[in-house]
Amino acid sequence: MNLNSFSIIGYLSVLLWLAVPLLWLFRHRFALPGWLSLALAICALGLAKINSSYHVNRIQVEKAENIVNQLDAAAKKRKNVEEARGSEVADIRFAEDGNNDFIDKGGMDDADRKYVDGLDKTKEPEWKGKKKKRGETDAESDDLEDAIGGKEVISGVKSDSLKTEEEKRPPIFMSQAHKTTANHLDGLNLNASRIAILLGFIILIVDYLSRANSYARAFFPLPLPALLINSFNPFPVVAHRPNPPRRTLPEELAWLAKRGDVFVCFTKDASGLPDSLPRIGKKLAPIDLIHVVSGRVSDELIFESLWYGRSCFVVDDLDRINSLFGSIYQQLEQRKKARARSRFNVHIVWNIDQALHEDDIADFEIFARTTGFSLFICNDTPS
Repeated sequence: MNLNSFSIIGYLSVLLWLAVPLLWLFRHRFALPGWLSLALAICALGLAKINSSYHVNRIQVEKAENIVNQLDAAAKKRKNVEEARGSEVADIRFAEDGNNDFIDKGGMDDADRKYVDGLDKTKEPEWKGKKKKRGETDAESDDLEDAIGGKEVISGVKSDSLKTEEEKRPPIFMSQAHKTTANHLDGLNLNASRIAILLGFIILIVDYLSRANSYARAFFPLPLPALLINSFNPFPVVAHRPNPPRRTLPEELAWLAKRGDVFVCFTKDASGLPDSLPRIGKKLAPIDLIHVVSGRVSDELIFESLWYGRSCFVVDDLDRINSLFGSIYQQLEQRKKARARSRFNVHIVWNIDQALHEDDIADFEIFARTTGFSLFICNDTPS
């Protein structure tokens, strides 16, 4: 293998897509975010394409090197002749001369030079006047080329603008075998980068689902099926809100709604909470947040609405909180005996000064574990 088969950019792309599976292996040890693997894979593909377009495509077989050397030698020889006879270059230019004909005096003898030097340079030659007349006649023609200004357009085009990107960049010469190997490795590099992007997406999805039920590590909540999220990392049956918390109570409830979960919030004051919470963005797919007023909504209706994910509730009356919590406890005991489980994650958000007893928490945990319920304690510690 010829090391010149790839540029530095190409070798860097190889290192980047090789880093993607390594990040997957060490993701737990270093707590690396899942998007990092995807970002490296995208960069690897971009660098691989640059290497393919601007390096591998310039590789040519060595047989062409001799022709290039001959052209360079001829150009160098001509330059040496021009420099040697630069002082003898004629002061006038003939119509037959090309753009690079600068050595008209080089083959003249003394008589010829004397004649040329004696010419009146300010006087226009007769042939030149005739040429102007012919030019004026041609300008009056009405053919298609003159109508579109073709001659002027063609004469005004600079040769530099016609050069392609490949002509401006020097070719890279190597043997036919090395050129074939370089093309093969280039294809492998591009395909490996694409596979790395696919792997990066998988890593990002798995990392997201494994973080979704973690209070400290979750990000960007989405309304995904509870069974899918819990299969990677089950939601804790009893969770205590840390101090200081990541979010305020309204933000906590909005977070649960955006996850696609339902809840009943026991709180001291529900006046600052809205009547609905969006599940997507700030306004899309809202779910009702019903403020329970004593005597207007039965405990059975609240439980059934939570079980089927229809609505969320908030209760700020202490007597109603105690009765509703006891009713939920009884309903969970019956559902556990029937081996029933809710399709949603249902949360009981406990945000009142009254502390739950450890025995009550332990009993609730037994029934909640198999039914899809959880207790999210926000404002107290077990007594």
